[in-house]
Amino acid sequence: MDTPSAPPSAGNNTNFTKGILILTIVPTTISASVAFLRFATRAWIVRGLGWDDYAMMMAICGTMIGMALDFVEVHYGFGRRKYYLTAHQLQEFQKYTYGEWIQTFATLMWTKVSICLFLLRIPFSKYLIRPLQAALVFLIVSNVILTILWIVQCQPVAKAWDSSLNGRCFSKGQKESIIFAQASKLETFHSS
Repeated sequence: MDTPSAPPSAGNNTNFTKGILILTIVPTTISASVAFLRFATRAWIVRGLGWDDYAMMMAICGTMIGMALDFVEVHYGFGRRKYYLTAHQLQEFQKYTYGEWIQTFATLMWTKVSICLFLLRIPFSKYLIRPLQAALVFLIVSNVILTILWIVQCQPVAKAWDSSLNGRCFSKGQKESIIFAQASKLETFHSS
């Protein structure tokens, strides 16, 4: 991405970094605290941890990694207009955003896997268990495929964040399709 040549209109040097950090820290802290308390209760009081609990903790770890990446992205200009970023800041921001999508894919998968594993505790019929087991397999396999597609979106891979390199990349529409498929695949699976 190139820095725009014309400056934004007067008064548009807005900086949303504080808001981004607040909207990152507060929900992450609350969700991690609730998840840890649930995990601790099931581990030490109920003494009955399940696979869903471990998957939930993997999702929380992914969320914490995402929060850390948000801090790095803010350092490189996340929340500011592109015009005011240096070429180095923009490139570094794009590099960390590229990595954050990989983290997001894994976090979404672990969240959905945790929900499916939790639901597997409830049904008493094979007619309910088999679709959940199929959904688990589908989630894991599709996540691996979509993550690989995201990683290899550009050849060489570094072209995803460094436009000065020679090579080729997926179109914007193809990248958006990967993101949409990752976010909505369980809904698509259930509605088919």
